[in-house]
Amino acid sequence: MSELAETLFDTTGILFDGQEPAGAESDQVPADITDRQGRREILVPDLVSMTKVLFARYRLAMYSYLNRCLRDGTIAGLTGEKILDRIINRDVVSFTHVDYWRIDREDFYADVSVELKLKAPYGLLHWKGYLVCWCDFSRPDTYTVTIEELTDRVSRPADEYDRLSKYLVPYATGRRVDEISEGIWKKYCEEALNDPTKRVAETLARKMGLNVIYHPVYEHRDVDSIVFFKEDCLFLGEDRYEKDAAGKKKHVKAASGEPVVIPANTIVVNSNLIRREYSAFNIFHECYHFREHYLFYRLQELKSNDSREVPYRRETVSRDSDFKDPVYFMENQADRGAMGLMMPASHMRRMILEECGKVKGFQHAGEMYEAAGMAIRQQLHLPEFRIRMRMVQLGHVGAKGALNYAQKEKMEPFAFAPDTWSDSGHTFIIDRAKMTALKRKNGDFRKLIESGEYVYADGHIARNLPEYVRWDTERERYLLTDDAKKRADQCCLRFIRKYVQKNVGRYVYGRMYYDPDYVARCEFYLKDTINGKQMNLPDAQYEYEKNFPAEFRDALLMLMRKNGDTQETMAEKLQTSDRRLREWLKDPARFFTVDRVIKICLMWKLPDFISSLLLESLDFRLNRRDPRNRALIYILEVMWDRGVDEANAYLKENHFDTLAA
Repeated sequence: MSELAETLFDTTGILFDGQEPAGAESDQVPADITDRQGRREILVPDLVSMTKVLFARYRLAMYSYLNRCLRDGTIAGLTGEKILDRIINRDVVSFTHVDYWRIDREDFYADVSVELKLKAPYGLLHWKGYLVCWCDFSRPDTYTVTIEELTDRVSRPADEYDRLSKYLVPYATGRRVDEISEGIWKKYCEEALNDPTKRVAETLARKMGLNVIYHPVYEHRDVDSIVFFKEDCLFLGEDRYEKDAAGKKKHVKAASGEPVVIPANTIVVNSNLIRREYSAFNIFHECYHFREHYLFYRLQELKSNDSREVPYRRETVSRDSDFKDPVYFMENQADRGAMGLMMPASHMRRMILEECGKVKGFQHAGEMYEAAGMAIRQQLHLPEFRIRMRMVQLGHVGAKGALNYAQKEKMEPFAFAPDTWSDSGHTFIIDRAKMTALKRKNGDFRKLIESGEYVYADGHIARNLPEYVRWDTERERYLLTDDAKKRADQCCLRFIRKYVQKNVGRYVYGRMYYDPDYVARCEFYLKDTINGKQMNLPDAQYEYEKNFPAEFRDALLMLMRKNGDTQETMAEKLQTSDRRLREWLKDPARFFTVDRVIKICLMWKLPDFISSLLLESLDFRLNRRDPRNRALIYILEVMWDRGVDEANAYLKENHFDTLAA
């Protein structure tokens, strides 16, 4: 699969063609697309962790405190034993890890996990506990760490403390970010929660003690805005655009930058990139940084959040390696926080339900969300893509089929089976420019389009059949038929989006891929139906689903035959005996668990719709509210062709039990 030359972002980093930004939940950097024989090159932020600071500067203080606890009997009281050691040193104590918990904007706890190997009258005593440290970052240019107690247990209620990463970035789900954003309004302007006219970004910034100014930032490197926690110098220089002899627009930068001093607690909006009337999102973004990420900036001893000041290095790592980037994590949170300030979750949820309830006569979910989104737009006076994005963030997956644009042309709304677009890496939308580039770079895709089997239709690559596409003579282009718009996943190609690292801590969706493996695997299972009944792929899938065996045993035997397996080979794959497999098939509800069925799906590389059918034949339903079930759904939908080992690796990395035998 080959890469596209064009990227999919506009100058603000917000996407217009059916894409939503990454969530605020994970600091794991998405894999880029630079393939170097199984390796990839990434930019690695060279940051200092609080753990490194803590042990570099306070390890001796921890030893001293533990020895004081030994002398005054604290350790004996905690262990319930007489301790024979005279001193605690590195031979006795191990510091295994540190948990960080935010108390407020400037203070946090560091709970240092301690393991002691002590001498007791009966022999060696192993004890585990915590050194509780209070960390204070309230004073400028310095901070203090006070060891408060040694204890055998620590309780940090989630409603009182936010857990921090070792870089002092809060771990926050999207829902938690929304709660924090509403908390900001409650503190500074509570009426804004339900009154959109009160949600003025510059006013909020002022109430938070921030000044907002607009400057043309010279070496901006696509930085839209910056919050300055301390006074600092910034170089200014006006960008301009000129047309060359051929009429092509050319970007011209100023010859040099002029220095200007920026006071502390100031938000600078880069007027080279952002016009004042469109700056609300950027100001809200920096307000969220100011409220939530002060500890990170203090730890790094940075003077601003200008990503130019974050030191980084290039590293080539294994393609399968994960890398966690706290800057990326933090920027995702601030983006989600900005959306939460623009459209507070509680109010927005009510608006969505109310406006969706008003829509009458819609043919599918896309039309409903289109109408509701336009009504909300009229009330909030916000761009359609932000309305759409917020609806998706708040759980309305069907809104992905509404308020879409392809090359600045409004697309007609459409619907799809939710499971086919539950993953943010998938899309049914592509514009003409990207289609052309993909044809040039991807031979499989080029052949498919040139065959005439698929055509470009209103932002989709759709099956070229009368029931799916129609020619609009007025606009001189193909559009989806009314029936096709109800089930775009049945007649349009799905694409995979990959991430590309643009700057350290700043990632955008970048390359788009045609998904030929998925299509080929679908055709493998459906070709008998396609050939026998002269059906196209979507109709063959519908026919396959309709005739899929209701009983698990029959379904399994059918798929075994299709994949050339016998009971003997199947027993070997399931690491059991032929006799035992026969027993399992007599009473499958007793012997086949969800995990075992999923392992079978992965062995045969079943497309997700067949996996669902096989699970349903045993009345198994994967509830998305359960975190492990969500991971299993992701495996079946996205990792369907990667095998059991990779699926187990994914589960293990996300702290879930691996697939049981």
